[in-house]
Amino acid sequence: MAHKKAAGSVKNLKDSQPKYRGVKVFGGQPVLAGNIIIRQKGSKYECGKNTYEAADFSVHAAIDGVVAFRKKNFKKFNGRTYLKTVVEVVSPEDLLKVKEDAPKAEKPAKAPAKKAPAKKAAAPKKVPAKKAKAE
Repeated sequence: MAHKKAAGSVKNLKDSQPKYRGVKVFGGQPVLAGNIIIRQKGSKYECGKNTYEAADFSVHAAIDGVVAFRKKNFKKFNGRTYLKTVVEVVSPEDLLKVKEDAPKAEKPAKAPAKKAPAKKAAAPKKVPAKKAKAE
């Protein structure tokens, strides 16, 4: 008689719980002190002004304000430079000062519109005259 031996159960088909990492508050959005701005594994984003990093590398706001992201060059110990994103929280008072100090954009003077050249009347085509037949 043909019998099949009992197969073993699978042990490695389990899935882990999602970690829900990423940016939680984007640039220009208001944030309260203590709010999580970014959840990350490792320091992909650097902490800037008015932010701090928790033990699990999540970036938190230290004050109430508006979130701002910017790029900054960092230098490694071997002299090599690399670009990283820095997260900052700007207080509303500082945000108003920046807007007031910003130079006003001047409106460019409008140049007079160029007119399209007038169309010339088409000259009649010259038709070659027929030669008279010599008889």
